Amino acid sequence: MAGSGPERRALQRLPDALISKIAAGEVVERPSSVVKELVENALDAGVGRVEIELENGGRDLISVADDGGGIAAEDAPLALERHATSKIASFEDLLEVATLGFRGEALASIAAVSKCELLTARSAGDGHRLVVEGGRLAVDEPVSRPRGTTVTVESLFYNVPARKQFLKRPATELRRALTVVQGYALARPDVTFVLRHARDAESPGRELLRAQATGVDAAGRLDRIAQLFGEDLVKHLIALPEARKEQGISGFVGDRETTKGRRLFLFVNGRLLRDRAILSIYYKAVRDLMKGERPPALFLFLDIPPESVDVNVHPQKAEVRFRDAALLGRIGSALRRGLEAAKGEDPAPLRELGGPVAPPAWTGAGEVRETPAPGSWRPGGAAGDPAPAAPSWAEELALRYGGAGAGEARKLAEVAYRPQSSRPVRLSGKARESLRLIGQYKGTMILLEGPESLLVVDQHVAHERILYERFRRSLREEQPASQALLVPRVLELSAAENAALAECSAGLERCGYSVSRFSGGSAAITAIPAVLPDREAESLVLRIATRVAGGDELPSEGEALGEYLLTQLAASRACRAAVKMHEALSAEKMESLIAELFACEHPYTCPHGRPVVLELTDRDLERRFKRR
Repeated sequence: MAGSGPERRALQRLPDALISKIAAGEVVERPSSVVKELVENALDAGVGRVEIELENGGRDLISVADDGGGIAAEDAPLALERHATSKIASFEDLLEVATLGFRGEALASIAAVSKCELLTARSAGDGHRLVVEGGRLAVDEPVSRPRGTTVTVESLFYNVPARKQFLKRPATELRRALTVVQGYALARPDVTFVLRHARDAESPGRELLRAQATGVDAAGRLDRIAQLFGEDLVKHLIALPEARKEQGISGFVGDRETTKGRRLFLFVNGRLLRDRAILSIYYKAVRDLMKGERPPALFLFLDIPPESVDVNVHPQKAEVRFRDAALLGRIGSALRRGLEAAKGEDPAPLRELGGPVAPPAWTGAGEVRETPAPGSWRPGGAAGDPAPAAPSWAEELALRYGGAGAGEARKLAEVAYRPQSSRPVRLSGKARESLRLIGQYKGTMILLEGPESLLVVDQHVAHERILYERFRRSLREEQPASQALLVPRVLELSAAENAALAECSAGLERCGYSVSRFSGGSAAITAIPAVLPDREAESLVLRIATRVAGGDELPSEGEALGEYLLTQLAASRACRAAVKMHEALSAEKMESLIAELFACEHPYTCPHGRPVVLELTDRDLERRFKRR
């Protein structure tokens, strides 16, 4: 019959091979997923050292070797079966998981989509070897090997070509694997981590990351941070308040110098996470206390009872759910106190007024009012003292504009201002022809009157949007000029950040940069775009490297990558050149700025995504004044 749907099949059980491939799709997305699962298994085995070998970004080979407890020969075949685990035995165990792995899916899922070899031994010399290809056991034999386990994964997704074609370039996959290892190196400073990479089987392996074991106390964690990110970052870190350690909250926040990069790391019981609730608390604390949008570095370690956190809410264990609702409040308090210490500002001491104090002169409508004699400004006096008299101009205002009579002054300082007379100026922009300029608020906001609303424009971000579009057009039309540096600017980067820098090196060259990468994570900027000062050029490179290492995606095509970096360059230059806050503008300058703003392609947001214009409609105002 025309138009009928496809014939429905009868219900049937899926073959085990297909079930394994479906499960692998949830657990194994890319080489970094394999590295994550194998490193977690190694750490659960009580290791002191983990060595990772990669070829071609992990696409051709991944090997993770540890010196842990190993697997008994009789249990080795079971380790490659789905849902076989020694970490939980009942539903109650699932509610208090203390290990990184627990589902028993990782090895089976990896073996289903690769050629996998498992070498393991509980004691030196008494080992076992298994080889599985696409989920089928090919080799099962005893071998002699040191204590510990080595898992080697070759030809990932060789039997699932549809999945393999979605892998990124080898440099991108390598950077993601480095990010995983770096995260667990931060979580476990008591374990030595080594990662080597070779372009192919014929090339020698190059050591990209080495972190020697340290202590698990605060000093040991700082040593590990220094190993991965350099000594300079550690100098700018402040420990969170000691009192919170008893509640399982510890770590470090950075000062303003660390806002150049984006180094935000959160660990729950040794598990690296990107918890949006905690990060939003941190971002808000940064805005409130540091009055900025770029967050300083954060290394937060939560060691809480396993039963108070649910780790079984995500297939890849990338998210958790806290059962203690008050925990977020305690974390927020610790972060705020840490940021206050990182600001390096002592709070102003409060003191009682011990006698007559003269108030400042008050300025209103461009006219300075004379203050009364000091004695008349006392907050209180002996019985019989005359009450302070109100200034004569306050009586004049009270009579002219109505309201309470100008009698006794009931506050330390009562201020009255004459309203300024202002004549609205009609704007000349293409859009919003009917807008009228009211004036400027505190040298920061421009107020506009529309037909049915009041518009508030942030003058800094408005000018930033204008300059950004202007610079972006200019940079797109011509090759940015480059300026060689007499003294190179050296950046201390982690291995993951250095790999991220390598990914965008071609785009940076197009923008006018020249960057040399060193072994051990450092890089030197030898030339910068001529349009940027030294410090801003350095900050932009560090910001890009840390954002990409933190998970931001770069365009894969060379031309798109260059366009992305030119956009970042234009945004950085526009921010520095834009008119500042608290800068008084004449009516003519405000009119010109607003007219050019509404001629932009995107006038309502700045290049960083912040709003430029806020609108308060007449209906909103009427509701506020309870007229509706």
